Order: sequence, then C-alpha cells, then structure tokens
Amino acid sequence: MKKLIILSFILFLFTNVNAQQIGKIETKNESSYGMKKFNDAPKKIFIQHFFINYQILFDQIEIAKGGREIGGGARSDAKAQLVLGVQGIDDTDLQEMTDKLFKEYTSKLEAAGFTIVTASEVANEKPFEGWQLLDGGTPSKAQFPGFVSTAPTGFEYLVKKIDKKGKKKSTKNIFDNGMSTSNDLGGIIVARVNISIPFIKDAESQASKALTKSFGGVAKIVVRPELSVIKNVTVKTKGAFGEKVEIVNTSSLFAYKKGLKYQATLNVIPKNVIEIKGVFEDKKYKAIESAEQDLWGSNYGAVTVFNVTDQVLLKMQAVPCDKEKYVNGVLGASRGYLNKSLNEFLKYIK
Repeated sequence: MKKLIILSFILFLFTNVNAQQIGKIETKNESSYGMKKFNDAPKKIFIQHFFINYQILFDQIEIAKGGREIGGGARSDAKAQLVLGVQGIDDTDLQEMTDKLFKEYTSKLEAAGFTIVTASEVANEKPFEGWQLLDGGTPSKAQFPGFVSTAPTGFEYLVKKIDKKGKKKSTKNIFDNGMSTSNDLGGIIVARVNISIPFIKDAESQASKALTKSFGGVAKIVVRPELSVIKNVTVKTKGAFGEKVEIVNTSSLFAYKKGLKYQATLNVIPKNVIEIKGVFEDKKYKAIESAEQDLWGSNYGAVTVFNVTDQVLLKMQAVPCDKEKYVNGVLGASRGYLNKSLNEFLKYIK
C-alpha cells in the first residue's frame, strides 16, 4: 500500500509538472448561431481544411526615417533588422505532429457516428468547379513568410488557385464562411481547421517605445521567444502594390445550411494565448541602430550640404529549442484546443 501511495504521488507530481508547461486552454464562440440546427443535418462531414502553420523564422525590419531636423542639421535613416530561426526542429517533426492531430480529430468524429466525406467525393460538385485537388503531407514555406504550413499526410483538399510562388487560395473570398458550400453540397456539414503556432512575442516595454518615439533616430526591435497557439498573428508580405499584411489565424469552424430553414455555424477560437512554456531559453533578442547626425553641414556659398549615411544593422541568430518539449507542448496545446472545439460542436448532436 505504501509503495502504491508513493507511486501515485510521483505520477501526480509528474503529471502536474508537465501540465504546467501549457497555459490555460480557454475557447470562445465567434460569429456563431443556430447551433441546435446541427442535429438536423445528416451525420456526414466534409473537412475542407486542416492546416497547421508553425512559425520557424522571425524576420522583422524597423526603420527610423531621417531628414532635415527642426533647429537645423540632418539625420540619416536608421534601419534595424532582426532574423531569428528555430533550431532543433525540422519539417518532418512538424508534419508528424499534424498527422497525429488529424488522426485524433477524425477518430473523435467517427466515434460520434460521423462519416468523413473526402475532397475527391465533392471535387466535381458546383462549389469546386475549376478547383485543383491536392494531397497533404508536403510541408510548404510559400503560404506565409516565416511559417511552415502543413496538411495531413493522406488528406486531400481543394484549392481555388496556386500562384507562381506556391501560395494557395483555399476559400472563395474573404466572406466565405462555409455556409454556401454546405448548401451546395446538399446540406452536409463543412468543417475547417486552421491553427497558428508562432514562437516570438514583442518584448519592448511601452515606456521604451514611447521614449524611442519621442527622441527619434533609433530603429529598435526587442522580442522574446514564446511558443503558443494564438487566435491570430499578422505577417507582412510583398504584394503587387507594395507591402501588405496577412493574418495567420486559429479557428475551428463548422457550417451547415440546407435552405433558409436549416442554418447553423459554429466558429471556436482561442479566448486567450495558449502558452507553451519551457521550450526556449527565457531571454530577449535585440537589434538597435541609431541614426547618424550632421548638425552643422558644409557651406558651399549659398548652399549648405549635410553629409549623413544611412545606418543599417542586421542580426541573424539561431534560437535553440528542446525538441521533446516543443513536440509535447505543441501537441498538448493543439489537442486541448481541438478537443474543446469538437466537444462544443458535438454537444449539439444527439
């Protein structure tokens, strides 16, 4: 009996230590309504998306613009660039995690009595005319800058188009919430899963930002590694008309529509950041560059010339991670989030 108590205590301690590596998992429903109508739908579900996006590279540029200064003189531009890459994890590890999460996700749906409808079965239906059928299992770095995007091995999915860089468009438009797709497919439930896992967060205090802005002439980047599952993170990409911002989001969506009478949509998102602790060393990474100043200039008759050279600083660094903690943490946080979303959906199914 004594040995059993000691063993139970050790198991309890071990479980709690591991549990503390993942922050609290809370979700909320966003833009959701009519969920009771899900029970009127046939027990067929088309998983249109199952994409997990892992950030493995952070590349940020800050520019402090120069020019003529009030009171005389001139200041150069100052440019700081910080590039950080995750070291210790590779594409194979990321793909294996995605495969495992997908298997658990579909197993839970099948255990609830659902039949999984594949992309091949609907590829010739109205909503997907002209779309391309793809197979998962090949990680891509083309979708979002700094991210590896994955779809499960053996999972088929449809994309509207693929651009020259390999970036895929997998919805009709920004207003597509899956309802019209469900309706066009005869009222089967449409599911879409996207998970965003960044590894960096801003670590510059508001006071420091205010000071830098007040004095000017300093380009500054201060970040700290923090692995997490997050509602969304913005990334900057180069578009046809300059730089644009894209959102890498986390959502677990279910949509059902069969005419005006039967409509339901449920979109489960993280309520807060789901932190995955203990994966990286707790330290700050910085890139700071000050502008060059010429207060007086050189006189050439009636013309004064100011001589300043734009200042550029580039820092590239590897951020080592504990592979086992990375894998266990990402699986734990993602699994916890997906299970909550599935539980929320299945409570409307009788």
